[in-house]
Amino acid sequence: MNTYNLTLLVTGIDENRLDDIYDATDGAANVEMGDRWTSTVGFDIEADTFADAVLRAINEVEKVSGLSVVRVEPDQLVWASEIADRIGRTRQSVDQLIKGQRGPGGFPAPVSGNVRNPLWRWVEVEAWFAAYEHREIDVERPAVVGAINGALEARRNLHAKPDRDLTTKLEALINS
Repeated sequence: MNTYNLTLLVTGIDENRLDDIYDATDGAANVEMGDRWTSTVGFDIEADTFADAVLRAINEVEKVSGLSVVRVEPDQLVWASEIADRIGRTRQSVDQLIKGQRGPGGFPAPVSGNVRNPLWRWVEVEAWFAAYEHREIDVERPAVVGAINGALEARRNLHAKPDRDLTTKLEALINS
């Protein structure tokens, strides 16, 4: 068994549910109250794999009536400022790497956003930095987080407008 640290973004938490969360997670959850829509729930959770840890944490939180996990943090889409924070560089340094003014060039292309606020996939940025800095990266964690966040987003969309035919097609897509 390994111990994994993870954070879930959760809706539906209020002061009245804190004891319920504590009970459902056997005291393993650390709740940070957010705005009226979302809060974070942090875990140090034991499991055989990171995926098992995340799925167990989601199940434990969602045992509490009215709670719904929105995503696993950190989000996989990042702005340049978030890239700088995650890798411990200044925003200016990251901007120079993005523009090819420093480093080997070939920084990953943005995947979304607009000209002023482009977004990158963290897994692609982390792989680029690993190659640039000649170090290994954890490929399991970003893949698991991306897959689970995609499934959580699909679940939210299907709950908003239930459609059995679409659900069947999505299940087939996931299993292909």
